[in-house]
Amino acid sequence: MKSIQKWFVLLLGIAVMPAYSAILMKPIKDPDLQYKGELLTGTYNENITPPDDLLGFPIGSRVADPTQIHSAIMHWAGQSDRLQVVEYARTHEGRPLVAVFISTPALLSELDTIKSNIDKLANPLNTSDSQASNIIDSLPAVAWMAYSIHGNETSGADAALTAIYHLIASEDKDVEALLDDMVVVIDPMMNPDGRARFAKSLEQYRGTAPNVDDQSLLHRGDWPYGRTNHYFFDLNRDFFYLTQPETVGRVEMINDWRPQLMIDGHEMGSQDTYLMGPPRQPLNQNIDPNLQKWAKTFARDQSSAFDKKGWRYYTGEWFENWYPGYSNYSEYRGTMHILYEQSRMAEDGVRRPEGTVQTYIESVHHQFVSTLANLKTLDKNSKAMYRDYWQGRKNNVASKGKFANRTYVVMANDNVGRTSALVSRLLAQDINVYVADKDIEVDRATTQLGEVKEDLIIPKGSLVIPNRQPEAPLIAAIMEFDAGVNDAVLLEERQKTLRDGSSLMYDTTAWNLTMMYGLESVTVPENITRNVSPYSLSTPSHAFVDNAIAWIVDGADDRSVAFAARLMERGVHVRYIDRDSEFQDTTFNRGSIAVTVTDNPNKKDLAQTIKQTADELKISVTATTSGFGEGDLPEWGGKHFDLLTQPQIAILSHGNFASYDVGATWYSLDTHLGIRHSQIDVNSLNRTDLRRYNVIILPTSYGALDKQKQALLDEWVKNGGTLIAHGRSAAALANKDGIAKVKTIENSFEKALDYDISLTREYMAGEDKVDRKAAMSHTLDADYTFPWDDLPKPLKEDELTRRDKWLSHFMPSGAMVAGRTDQQHWLTAGTPEVLPLLYSNQPLLMSADNSEAVVRAGVFGPNDSKKKTAGESKKTADLWFTLPENKALNVRMSGLLWPEAQQRIANTAYLTRERSGKGQIILFSGQPNFRGAALGTNRLLLNAIVYGPGLGSQKHVSL
Repeated sequence: MKSIQKWFVLLLGIAVMPAYSAILMKPIKDPDLQYKGELLTGTYNENITPPDDLLGFPIGSRVADPTQIHSAIMHWAGQSDRLQVVEYARTHEGRPLVAVFISTPALLSELDTIKSNIDKLANPLNTSDSQASNIIDSLPAVAWMAYSIHGNETSGADAALTAIYHLIASEDKDVEALLDDMVVVIDPMMNPDGRARFAKSLEQYRGTAPNVDDQSLLHRGDWPYGRTNHYFFDLNRDFFYLTQPETVGRVEMINDWRPQLMIDGHEMGSQDTYLMGPPRQPLNQNIDPNLQKWAKTFARDQSSAFDKKGWRYYTGEWFENWYPGYSNYSEYRGTMHILYEQSRMAEDGVRRPEGTVQTYIESVHHQFVSTLANLKTLDKNSKAMYRDYWQGRKNNVASKGKFANRTYVVMANDNVGRTSALVSRLLAQDINVYVADKDIEVDRATTQLGEVKEDLIIPKGSLVIPNRQPEAPLIAAIMEFDAGVNDAVLLEERQKTLRDGSSLMYDTTAWNLTMMYGLESVTVPENITRNVSPYSLSTPSHAFVDNAIAWIVDGADDRSVAFAARLMERGVHVRYIDRDSEFQDTTFNRGSIAVTVTDNPNKKDLAQTIKQTADELKISVTATTSGFGEGDLPEWGGKHFDLLTQPQIAILSHGNFASYDVGATWYSLDTHLGIRHSQIDVNSLNRTDLRRYNVIILPTSYGALDKQKQALLDEWVKNGGTLIAHGRSAAALANKDGIAKVKTIENSFEKALDYDISLTREYMAGEDKVDRKAAMSHTLDADYTFPWDDLPKPLKEDELTRRDKWLSHFMPSGAMVAGRTDQQHWLTAGTPEVLPLLYSNQPLLMSADNSEAVVRAGVFGPNDSKKKTAGESKKTADLWFTLPENKALNVRMSGLLWPEAQQRIANTAYLTRERSGKGQIILFSGQPNFRGAALGTNRLLLNAIVYGPGLGSQKHVSL
């Protein structure tokens, strides 16, 4: 009987649960959350379905997810003749990205003609003034309205949906008049993957009562949060790097249409108000000054619209336009750009300091009103803006203009894959790229180190990019070695740094493409057009023979690392050649990859597998029938052909790890290698069987691993693992109690002299001269001196600590530092002797005799200064290191790097490697794949991952 009663109670509970849940989840009414404003007003076409009906809730009352937004747009596309939808890309997760073209049916039928006329207006080389005038008279205004590039900044996309409905369904005369002479392109949701992630977290943390606490998970979401895309990339930093499909498709369409106006709807801190343009200084000096004039016009009208509603706002203040990778990228092509920054909140709203509650629908309303205000301003000023645009385009190609006598040259090199990647980025942005048909001598050129070279020879095969082109401002912005900044900005930045450590700089201060790509480049002060021809993409060729005994891919090409990794994953044994080599009249660079028949006796279709892998990567393979190395170059059976070990890779993530760097590392593995790997939640590390992996990567983090986790990794390394750490994760391992022998600079001063002696030994090992008389002497040199004998007495530890604390205040927000690479180390295969390194406020690493400094900050050069300098006295600023006699150290390459920061960064190690038991620890001072675009340092990371298990860890022989 009791059993029957239990079942009855259980069944009753199941029956009433839905009803109980409905009561539980019914929102509690809160009078503070009842927004008094009206989002949509006026008369609307009854044949077009209102958004509330399509979404199932009042628009702006909740966050519409990507599926709901896309479905509503496609539904309207079947109802309205004012709307056309164009899909311009798909996200990594397969979600569509669309541009919604809105205008009158007549103008929508003429879109191809309109775009063709805009193209003509953009090219003053083929269009006359009279033709331009006629085009301007005929052209409608064109606006590109884009929203929610950060997925957790949601109000923009909901406002976009509101704007689409309003523009296609409104029967008000002002809307009809607006569309009579305007094409509005709405990019409603720039980051669907991130929005989907955030929308899911809202669903998970939504409660019965409205939650207006902006610290709750409802408002913030979970790691990695909704801001970024699938690979955790900030899409609003990618506009000229073009690493993500969302950006590639969007930039292509924006560049095709060259809109007069582009707005970008964002959100900011939840306790803020509303920011709108124009931006403050620093402004990139390549932007057409006319755009700043129009920025003020748009700001006045937008602020007036807010004043009428009684809404608080401000312009500029913290927003600057120096870095060209934001959505203001369009300004470099002549487009007026406006940023919206609405205070961020989830759908329940947020309680403000004054005690009021700002609701989510109010945020949507702010974005919607801003949209309409900007469109009205454009409608009034379109013709005048077109005339300014035409004048700007003419200035770009003027024979005496600011861009007239300047050419950027990328020196010929063997890294075909990386060079091709650079060219593809430039061509995608309508930049003309040429190739030197033969050696070209120029009178003068400036190197990336700031050195002026006279009578320089530009080798045949170099890339030549004249600045005098229609897209001249964009070319200058992304190719010049230094972005100009005025003295007032520099002074204010210095004052802020000293006063409280704040900064005017919102982002990195260095971004030059050739430096990011690690390609040698010079700037020539002339317009080079002779002895060049347009660049054309080449197809790889294979030199295969039937009786081959080995197949080799050149190690200068980044794709050689992926070639090795993919073959190993397919069960092929692969070797790494650690010296330059030559076989049958074909030369190969250090780091080349060889596959031999003797290593793979049972591998069927070996040649076909090699060809398939090479074709996937578009890299050339050379077959050889002889393993004899010409001259003193290595043979295939000697010690210079190292057998590699297949990497089994894990990336630690979640917890305190920085999602940007986790994502960039993940992206590098998928994009550059295309091999299997695992992400491991650091919170479950203690329960993870680490024996499955021989490579573990620790991206940079905001908190150190606890001692238990470090001990776990330490044991794993000693058993043969390769541990790779970036940035602050590297600092945790190099801390006083960390498991690495390498130490951070603040933990090194106790043994400052030892580090200096180690540095001296490294320098002396690279000298190309020897005292033969002393070496062959039969007599003991009674006057022999040790390298440290003539050094000043080292400062005490407390004084070095005090000085370092002072210098640390001046660390950059992102500047390019000249790196010198150990060209005999396997980690530097495929990298030049001088490698640009991106430094920010990151840890500085110190390497002595118990570790290897593979890449150091600073490149030695002659000391040409007439005044007595640190180089002449052999000591620099009484820090921990010594400079060789008559040598200077070049540190800064690009960006804002205060002298104090140069002093602190100089001679520290960017990349270190140390043995630990049977394994090794590899530390990067910074983030080697910064924004997926730092291809120069990313090569170091790829080498560490793929070659580390075979070259740096103790090999095991299977019996």
